[in-house]
Amino acid sequence: MTSQQPQKRQNKRKPSKEMQRVYLRRRIVVGVVALALLALIGFGIYALATKVFANYGGHSEQAASSSSVSKSHKKMPAKKPGKSDNTKENQDNQANQSSVRKCGAKDVKLELSPASQSVELGGALDFKATIRYEGDDSCLIDASNASRILTIFSISGNTSSSDDDSASGSDTGATSGNQGGGTVWSSAVCPADPRNLLMAKGDKDVQKITWPADSTGSTCVPDDQLPRVRRGTYMAQLSLKDHPGVKSEKVPVTVE
Repeated sequence: MTSQQPQKRQNKRKPSKEMQRVYLRRRIVVGVVALALLALIGFGIYALATKVFANYGGHSEQAASSSSVSKSHKKMPAKKPGKSDNTKENQDNQANQSSVRKCGAKDVKLELSPASQSVELGGALDFKATIRYEGDDSCLIDASNASRILTIFSISGNTSSSDDDSASGSDTGATSGNQGGGTVWSSAVCPADPRNLLMAKGDKDVQKITWPADSTGSTCVPDDQLPRVRRGTYMAQLSLKDHPGVKSEKVPVTVE
C-alpha cells in the first residue's frame, strides 16, 4: 500500500498549454478589473476632496470680501448733501483758472477786417475778428461775442432819401441812431457763454462774426424781427468789455 502512493503523485496530469493560456488570460482580466476599480475609487476620493475644498475656500473668500467691503464703507466719508461730482469738478476748474491772471489792456491787440467793403440792402456781412497776444506772461481772456464786441456805428450823411425809403419798402425801419453817429448794432446785446482762452506769447484767436445788416435795440431779439438798416456807409469796430480802451481800427462798410 505504501509503495503505490508515490507512484500516484508522479502520475498526476499537468495542465495543458491551452489551459495555462486560459488561466493567464483570466489573471490578466482580474488584474485589469482590479486596477479599474482602484482608479474609480481614487477619482471619487479626489472629486470629493476637491468639492469640500472649493466649498470651504468659497466661504472663506466671501467672508473676506464682505469684510473688505465693510471696511471700505467705514472708511469712505459721507458726501455732503446738495453737492455733486460735477460741481466739484467745476470748482476745481475755477480754482485752476483763478491761479492764472486775466489779460490786461496791454496784453492784447484787436484787429477787424470785413469779407467785403459793401453789402446789399437786406443782406449780411461777415467780419474776421482777431485777438492777438502781445504780452509776456500767459493770461486768460474771454473771447465770446459778449466780451469781445463787434459794434456797427452810423455816420453823418449815411441815411437814405425819402424816395429811396419808399422804394425799398422794408428799409424804412432804421433806428434813430442812423441819423448820425449812434450805435446801430452790437454783438453784446444777446448773451453768450464765456469762451475763456489761455493766451501766451505768439498766440492769436480768429473768429467770424456776422452782421445781418439790421439794427439792434437794448434787448436781445431774433434777427428776423429786427429792422433793416438804410442804405449808406457805416463804421465797424472791435472792443473789449473789460477794457473799453482796447479797440481795433474802425473799418468802413457800405450798405447798397
